[in-house]
Amino acid sequence: MNDMERKGVKNAAGEGPSITFGQTPLTAAVEAFRHAMNAEIMAFLHSLPKSTQTDAVVFLLKHCRTPFLPRFNFFANYYSPSWSIIYWLEEANTCGGALTPKETAYARTAHAMALFLHPLDDHLADGQLPPSHLHILLRSQAWSRMMAALEQLSVGVPGGGEVVRSYIDNYYASIESLPSVADLEGYCSHFFKQMATGMIVPALMAAKISDAYEFAHALEKAYGAFGIAWRLLDDLQDMALDISTGSHSALYFSMSAEARRLWDRSSWEENSIKYEKIRAAVFDEGVWKTIVERIGSELTSAAALLESIELDGLAEELRWLAKPFAVGRAGS
Repeated sequence: MNDMERKGVKNAAGEGPSITFGQTPLTAAVEAFRHAMNAEIMAFLHSLPKSTQTDAVVFLLKHCRTPFLPRFNFFANYYSPSWSIIYWLEEANTCGGALTPKETAYARTAHAMALFLHPLDDHLADGQLPPSHLHILLRSQAWSRMMAALEQLSVGVPGGGEVVRSYIDNYYASIESLPSVADLEGYCSHFFKQMATGMIVPALMAAKISDAYEFAHALEKAYGAFGIAWRLLDDLQDMALDISTGSHSALYFSMSAEARRLWDRSSWEENSIKYEKIRAAVFDEGVWKTIVERIGSELTSAAALLESIELDGLAEELRWLAKPFAVGRAGS
């Protein structure tokens, strides 16, 4: 299943309490912006060689489960803050007018490509997708469009080119390594770095909108907290799958050494007894509850940070996501 398609989906194999983010009501303006972002994906498809465009559409339908009817909606499978952050930054820009229409267009293109690339890279790397000519083309074309737009958007930002290079370096450094600290904090910090390509556009826009360090710092920290919360939610939903494949998730890094040893040598299909022992440990050791509480904490702290820099609309979206994780409501 695509990493960006788990909205409202019970965890793999139906194990553990069903849990997901709250439903965020979108204003007409935010909904219109989502379709502007969808248009970026359509433009990307049209930029491919004509002989590959039909296959690319099939890829979006089958692998990304993109709705095409009644209207093309690639970003229907993404929680809104992942793309609406650009909308709210454009809104924040209307007072000062620091960003030109061309620059906002570059921002939309680059961020749409970054969001498209994140799960694609993961699935090419972990073998879910074979390195076919089509998949390599999609990756290289999206990366090329992203970099071209970032080059234009970074103009006028002090050290803009180095900002872009630094984030990309952080991305590759993190995806080619394991967490340096083998606990939940280390896991979350490591994933924060893996979000680096998605951080570039918000960082460049923030630099153009405000000279204040606090604005850019709060924005990055809040967006990172949202991403971490989403990753933790995926890990809860994919508990059974991750145990069966031996993938080290947030649950693994939150367990006792004994439970980790079981996880590392278990195969759900071959030994259901070991699987049940691991699953029991997840609940007996309070791991499930710990992750649930961490998700709520990440979302609410992110919302508070965004309110502190007057991005109230984006903060409200995060508060809606956090509703199922209020104390006493998220299960244990």
